[in-house]
Amino acid sequence: MNNPKPIQRLPQDTARKIAAGEVIDRPAAIVRELMDNAIDANAKFVTVEIEEGGIAKIRVRDDGFGMTKEDLESCAYPHATSKIVTDEDLLSLNTLGFRGEALASIAAVSRLEITSIRQGGIAYKLSAFGTAEHKVVPTQWNKGTVVESTQLFENFPARRVFLKKAPSEAKLCKQSFIEKAMAWTSVGFKFIQDGKTKFDFQPDETKAERFVHALELEEPISMFHEVSCQDKQQGFEFSLVLGDTSIRRSDKRNIYIFVNGRRIWEYGLIQAIEYGGQGYFPNGTYPVAALFLNIDARLVDFNIHPAKKEVRFKDMSPIHHAISSAVRNFYKDSSIAGLVKEASGFDNEDEPSFEDDESFFAKPERQAFRSSYSEQPAQSFSEHFKQYASASFQASSLEPRQAVQQSQANLASQPREPSYYAEKAYALPQEPAENAFQPEHFEPGVAQLEPEYGENNFRYLGTALGVFLLVEMNDVLYFIDQHAAHERILFNQFMSSIGSKQKLLFPYIIETESEADDKYLESIKDELEKAGFELKNDGGGTWQIESVCTKWSGTEEDLKKDLLEKHIAPNELVRSIAATASCRTAVKDGTVLDSKTAEALAREALQLEDKHCPHGRPILTAISKEQFFSMVRRTES
Repeated sequence: MNNPKPIQRLPQDTARKIAAGEVIDRPAAIVRELMDNAIDANAKFVTVEIEEGGIAKIRVRDDGFGMTKEDLESCAYPHATSKIVTDEDLLSLNTLGFRGEALASIAAVSRLEITSIRQGGIAYKLSAFGTAEHKVVPTQWNKGTVVESTQLFENFPARRVFLKKAPSEAKLCKQSFIEKAMAWTSVGFKFIQDGKTKFDFQPDETKAERFVHALELEEPISMFHEVSCQDKQQGFEFSLVLGDTSIRRSDKRNIYIFVNGRRIWEYGLIQAIEYGGQGYFPNGTYPVAALFLNIDARLVDFNIHPAKKEVRFKDMSPIHHAISSAVRNFYKDSSIAGLVKEASGFDNEDEPSFEDDESFFAKPERQAFRSSYSEQPAQSFSEHFKQYASASFQASSLEPRQAVQQSQANLASQPREPSYYAEKAYALPQEPAENAFQPEHFEPGVAQLEPEYGENNFRYLGTALGVFLLVEMNDVLYFIDQHAAHERILFNQFMSSIGSKQKLLFPYIIETESEADDKYLESIKDELEKAGFELKNDGGGTWQIESVCTKWSGTEEDLKKDLLEKHIAPNELVRSIAATASCRTAVKDGTVLDSKTAEALAREALQLEDKHCPHGRPILTAISKEQFFSMVRRTES
């Protein structure tokens, strides 16, 4: 055991280096801090140059309002800032930088030079390094400020030894640059690495354009869309960049969160985007997205992390709800629009060549669909879907494109009351909650197509590959996934029965494994009771479930797993339970259905408004006669 040593104050130089290491731990941190200062100076264009991963040199130039001689004489000392004066100012921060730590920390661990001029004044140059006296002398400069940091950690070898190799540090510098550039699309940015220009973003790009360019995504900009929301009463607004549902990733690394222009790590906001996309992305995949949230500075605290990568919200609930709702509304509308478009045959004029296509059933790329979500959104596309779809599938002797155009004209000239379409909704027979799907529970003929479809146009052909129900209708061949279709039908029934409950003969007993589980169940108790689940806390980690929602099915262990496995946010919990229960109960792949049952299921599937299972898989795919003929190079005689 080491002998005890007396407590003593560290030398000023050592203390400054250790403190600086909390802010400047690698070159990327310098890039981040200097770009913050440039943006705070109202720059319209910022150039970042690095050499040897930023270890040898980092140079950031901007055309902002610059600094005076007095500013330069003070700026590189600890806690020197123009952004705040008292601690009260921390409650209303409107700048990226505010602590006055960055330049002092850079000067403590590298050789710092700043050249700047305030408009109408004289240019000056500052030189600072370690604890040496800072020098400010007149110089020649035309506009704004240039800050240069060289020989990082030259005087701090204990820190330098832990830096990565130059290419790795350069990659981190580039990431810091990208994160800042994505958030400030009104500003132009250039990134130069070892003399080569890697990025050159022009000012006033759209957020979607900057997002795609910055991340160097392979997908075209047309597949990304901007959604906006404003809530003046709650003091926030946001924009979302969302990729099409066909753009998926196996992790959440391409979900970016920005708050008041800063990239932060906030699980709750990432979760809001993830929840909003549930039902449109298959399990294990996530959207490519970016959230740009602007919130009243009095409602968020950035002063909890040295690098300002984390924040604390006064109340995140309304923000979380608005984000998840905006994402869900967008994907719902764009998904419905895409399905109607594919069914109508509007893509035919852009028919692709199939000569080298490895996929026999490849589909043409859809046109982009743009959507906007606001406090008072325009009437949703989905509200017109039944009218649009039923008209599109109307029986006709015309060619598919002509039939759609004719039916649209007929629909426009003969508007109907909403109640007309409500009366056309048909549900599957109610199933006992404790039973899984059985063919006899699906009564043939109960699910009827709307009259507009025409009985003569619907022809059930049979099953294929143990999974798909094949249907021919109006010169279109449909492949319907029996499990996904039944899962969506059961899910819709579950959601429509929310609030109805069935008393359990013997209450389910759930024993929690931690205090966190107990706190979570307590937090979701009200939401569950609204849905029809009655919970009672017996204490000691034991909970009784006395009633469940009418359409829920499963065992005691199933319910425990549904409730506690993921600790889902209360406002998303019921949907998650419904999706899981529906998947558990739906007819499985490989189950052989009798022809009448299969036909009834296929008819009901084609009636669904949202043709995705609750976990995001499409329930069907289709190919028109015209497309199929084109694929096999056949012309109609």
